[in-house]
Amino acid sequence: MCGISGTYSTCHAFPLDNAVSSLEGDLRASIQAMAHRGPDSFGTFYEVFEGGSVGLAHARLSIIDIEGGHQPLYDDANSVHAVVNGELYDYAVIRKRLEQEGCVFTTSVDSELLIHLYKVYGLDSILHLRGEFAFILYDKQRRMIFAARDRFGIKPLYYTLLDGGKKLLLASEMKALVPLGWKPEWDVESIVQLGEFIDDRTVFKGVYKLPPAHQLIFRHTGRLKVEPYWDHSYNSPDVPESRSLEEMIDGVQKRLVDSVKARLRSDVPLGVYLSGGIDSAVVAGIASKLLKEGSPETKLNTFTLAFPDRAELDEGPIAKRMAESIGAVSHLITPTEADLVSYFEKSVYHSEQPVHTLNGAGKMILSEYVRRHGFKVVLSGEGADEVFAGYSFYLADYLSAVDHAAVDLGIPLPTSSELFMALKEFEGKKLPQDHLSLSQVDPEATNSSRPLGGIYFPKVLSTAGFDNQVFSQDIIDKVGSPDHSLNIAERLNARARTDIVSRKYHPLHCALHTCMHTSLPNFVLNLLGDRMEMSNSVEGRPPLLDHHLVEYANSLPPSVKIMPRLQNSNRGDESLPTDPSSAQQRKWVFTEKWILRQAARPFVTEEIFNRTKSQYNAPLSRPSSSSASVASGDSSESSRLMSRELAPLQKYLKTRLTENVIRRLGWASWEYVGRLLEEFLESPQSPADGGIDRRARILLCMASFVVLQERFGVPVVDLDRL
Repeated sequence: MCGISGTYSTCHAFPLDNAVSSLEGDLRASIQAMAHRGPDSFGTFYEVFEGGSVGLAHARLSIIDIEGGHQPLYDDANSVHAVVNGELYDYAVIRKRLEQEGCVFTTSVDSELLIHLYKVYGLDSILHLRGEFAFILYDKQRRMIFAARDRFGIKPLYYTLLDGGKKLLLASEMKALVPLGWKPEWDVESIVQLGEFIDDRTVFKGVYKLPPAHQLIFRHTGRLKVEPYWDHSYNSPDVPESRSLEEMIDGVQKRLVDSVKARLRSDVPLGVYLSGGIDSAVVAGIASKLLKEGSPETKLNTFTLAFPDRAELDEGPIAKRMAESIGAVSHLITPTEADLVSYFEKSVYHSEQPVHTLNGAGKMILSEYVRRHGFKVVLSGEGADEVFAGYSFYLADYLSAVDHAAVDLGIPLPTSSELFMALKEFEGKKLPQDHLSLSQVDPEATNSSRPLGGIYFPKVLSTAGFDNQVFSQDIIDKVGSPDHSLNIAERLNARARTDIVSRKYHPLHCALHTCMHTSLPNFVLNLLGDRMEMSNSVEGRPPLLDHHLVEYANSLPPSVKIMPRLQNSNRGDESLPTDPSSAQQRKWVFTEKWILRQAARPFVTEEIFNRTKSQYNAPLSRPSSSSASVASGDSSESSRLMSRELAPLQKYLKTRLTENVIRRLGWASWEYVGRLLEEFLESPQSPADGGIDRRARILLCMASFVVLQERFGVPVVDLDRL
């Protein structure tokens, strides 16, 4: 795991001495800006030639081959140079194949694979990579930059063009672009249109995320090309299913075990993030089993966020029982609301994006504890909900169409009328994101009544956006009203949109595909994954996002991901649901991640196997008497006036969000933000699931922009330049 940056200029770079000195200094400053990503060693490569210059920089977190493996890497002819961030698996197998091709390795570090793969396969080298990675490669003979990001966006990579497109900058984090010459400005259109969460834009003008599963090619002529090298695909609903349920369970289990095994390779101490859910539990269970097979005395270390002051939400005891069942050492970290608030601004700076919860702060506290106790690597359960349909809102898309493959598998299904009734019932339930039901989502959030063929997921994701009132009218007049659903559709390439709209895939798979391109890389893997881990020099490895496992899971029918069953049937029963024709009351319930649960069962406790998905939240402390009235339903004037003591989050927002700092952004309406702040200070809500009410989420987002403006030195928006 590392931090990488690079620059390639096609501008004239003479006089030579000055150009070399300047480039070397810029590269060192760039890598120092993200030294937290790799504090163990630093390296640079730079070259100035007639008509331009190129440079690569690398900050290393030593995981494999501690003494060797320094970067930038280069070939024996000194014509190919590269910096790599992340881990490449199947090292021994690929190395043996390359050695048979005549390649000579000089280290035992996995990153060296890239150089030799490129020498043999050229641009197709990326198809041979397995793992979580981002890299920048310079081909001296072709005067070409070749960069890429892993299939799911686990590792970050940003890029921008300067000097009229003649200079390319790349880096793991945007803060590392500043020493290379980039000057931050707000991208107001992206902010209004939710580009940070939906597509390849950031909140900064001209800086883009290289999308997951994409490669970038930049040539000396100034030609830039960004294109996909891989994408998700799913079986057609009309294709008969020939596999049995037992075969499917075995297929998931074998690939999951193989994925965990690959990610246990490390020359430094390794642990597992463990919650009370099936995702992290199966990773911990498999990891412990594999480690004990190699050394029976080995004890896995697990790390858990616990919130004992919110006992009804606290997964600490569940995780501890799971750890005990596999003989692991359990570490419980118990941050208070004050702790979470105190880490909020750090989480914003390191994630480099607006943050609307304290969940990132919780993950930062967790990774800090991990590193402080001597661990550099953690495995996690990230990605399972997006691959196996774990979020509650996926049910709407599952219910939208019949899964014909379920009939081939002998899975009894609700009738069309029962599906319709179940969908209508679900539409009235509250979503965990903003505690709104689908029927309550602001109709102004989209001008498209049936985007992407009418799947529900864009409607869900649109709740993450601001209300129009957040923006000044001048801004809306300049860039237009937000249409998040349309922007989500635009994020997908034309082929994917056609496949979705034409119902080539079941609506559930259309939703999963869309999520894989939007919220997973742009929010989950960034804010809750890499950036919070690497802020404390910890490498995260998510085994459930191995492309061999995901490709197999994508081939499975919807009804093994969300399994329908009669309400009175046993959730943990591996047998099929009772035939509905024999049931007097046709009330159906649906088990999320069913196939993953079955594959995980040998490795987890029955308690975790039978638990319903609980979304990760870093909950606030219980409301004080001044704020308990709203949560409990008592809205009387006397209860509101019992006490005026503010909770830590309220105190922070009251102090941080002043009229001056909001107006300084240049695009926000203080009238609306100030009114929202006043309401939140007067009557904060405490949702039962441990989340934060919508007002607080918007206010935290506004605080994020204030932090980003201060830390990056972003000027006030100039309306005349929009």
